[in-house]
Amino acid sequence: MSPRRSIQLLQLPIPQPGLEPAKGNVPLAAGYLKMYARRRGLEELYDIELFPPQLSNTLSDCGLVEEILARDPWMVGFTCYLWNIDRTLWIASRLKERRPDLRIVVGGPEITADNAWVLQHPAIDFAAIGEGEQTFSELLTALRFNNHPREPIAGLYVSMGTVLGPLPGFRQPLASLDEISSPYLEGILDAADEDMLLLETIRGCIFKCKFCYYPKSYDDLYFVSREKIIANLQYARERGVKEVVLLDPTLNQARNFADFVRLLADQNPDRQWQYFGELRAEGLTTDIAKLLHEANFNEVEIGLQSIDPLAMELMDRKNNMKSFERGVGAMLDIGIKVKVDLIIGLPGDTPDSVRRSMHYLRDTGLYSSVQVFNLAILPGTAFRQEAQMHGLQYQSRSPYYVLKTPTIDLPTMYGLMEEAEEIFDTEFDALPSPAERREPVAASRHTIFTDYSVDFDQLSRDPLPPPANRCGAFELRLQASDFRQHRDEACRIIRQLLEDNPHSTLRIVLEPISDPATLTMSFLQAIRTSCLHDPSYLDRFYSMQLGRPKGAKHIVIRLPWAARDHAGLDWIDDVGQFASIVWTGENIPSEDDMSEELEAHEFVLA
Repeated sequence: MSPRRSIQLLQLPIPQPGLEPAKGNVPLAAGYLKMYARRRGLEELYDIELFPPQLSNTLSDCGLVEEILARDPWMVGFTCYLWNIDRTLWIASRLKERRPDLRIVVGGPEITADNAWVLQHPAIDFAAIGEGEQTFSELLTALRFNNHPREPIAGLYVSMGTVLGPLPGFRQPLASLDEISSPYLEGILDAADEDMLLLETIRGCIFKCKFCYYPKSYDDLYFVSREKIIANLQYARERGVKEVVLLDPTLNQARNFADFVRLLADQNPDRQWQYFGELRAEGLTTDIAKLLHEANFNEVEIGLQSIDPLAMELMDRKNNMKSFERGVGAMLDIGIKVKVDLIIGLPGDTPDSVRRSMHYLRDTGLYSSVQVFNLAILPGTAFRQEAQMHGLQYQSRSPYYVLKTPTIDLPTMYGLMEEAEEIFDTEFDALPSPAERREPVAASRHTIFTDYSVDFDQLSRDPLPPPANRCGAFELRLQASDFRQHRDEACRIIRQLLEDNPHSTLRIVLEPISDPATLTMSFLQAIRTSCLHDPSYLDRFYSMQLGRPKGAKHIVIRLPWAARDHAGLDWIDDVGQFASIVWTGENIPSEDDMSEELEAHEFVLA
């Protein structure tokens, strides 16, 4: 009997703006694929392995390529989200360069019929559009004796290279989610790895919000049985889980929601874990709030998005404001935190109506915390199809943020986000402190370097670590008596690091040995330009926020506290356009004690 063909399934994490490894990157979709294929007897022919998340979360782009190839796969599958699609395609391209015979299959929310730039990517062989479990297993069945499926497979796009090929027929969803509930119960995933269990009890959504992907993927609601829910929660208890995240798009859309919450409470009698889910405030009553509290819901997320009647109509999400107030009030009264979402850039909204939404929330106090998002024109959504009709201009690559509407231009969007931070006294998507300390990285088959240092005053220096041996979040430390003399070389090193691993998080630490004034604004501008030569997802994500520079590349100037007076307030203020400053040494006052004196880009490392 011939050996089983090896398949690697990967899910790349949300890029981290700091040096900490990503957390919460659970390859649930890959677990579903493996489980469904197992149920179809395909593991007799295929050795399907989930690529270890601890490696996905820590290795560089090149490091991932080497780790994948070392497993000698016949096929590699990627779960694609807006935060990882660029990196996924880059890695797929490198894999194809090294192994042209390797089959690449992609799936996930980024894989839609209207996302042509992905479907036409030359590294892709197959793409699952819509629900993927049946499509993936039918593909494996079709490839047992052939290089390509001989008959069309519903939901499967077969690449024709850089030319967009015929789109597949609609993939009818699984009639019962019990068939894939759950990879935890099958031993494919271990909830103890993150002390968290991801639980999907419904697919589909009765609401048709035009900014959301769900309405285009499901024509009805599909459920997990009561028995399977109980089995999953019993497993959570056995594995010591601390949080159960309910992935249903709208948790309280089912008619028997009260019975469902009672079930959740019954299975969590000692309140071992906290539940988290996303709800609509309408329909939440005092009795429902009590049930949620008994089940140990500590926090829920509720989308308000806008209170403007025209914006609500155009996004097909009409909020009943009295019901919203009653529902959120019931949750807050019983002690459940409520995270409320607003969106900037919706069709129909104006600067004044966005402000009204913000002030409405602030004045009513109907929240524990607030998230304000820029509208993303996501693939597969109604807003993507209607973008031209609504006059929406948006980023051509993820995160697909809207850049202009007929009523709100880009500078106004910047300003509205700043106003939101002031109104709610918070910083959205705050960067980690540049004074953070790195955690140990996961072990791999090679030594992994987390940093590289250059003293420009020394004639000799070590070579850069090989690209595959660098951590995905990398620190470059540069020292010099006079940085002005070394601008070109510093820029060259940065460009090399980012050319090797373009989706890295890169922290550049500059340490002037003498006068900090040698770090001129022209030098810092040159460094910043080198960093942003080829923006990554995280750079585009943070591009909609003003204030101190944010993104995948972060410049940090490290200086002794004693040099602060010599540096001068003007220099410190100017530096804030490009970098953060970390003051080091002994006998430094704490940041709390210095909060009124320090600028927003100044930090203290005692």
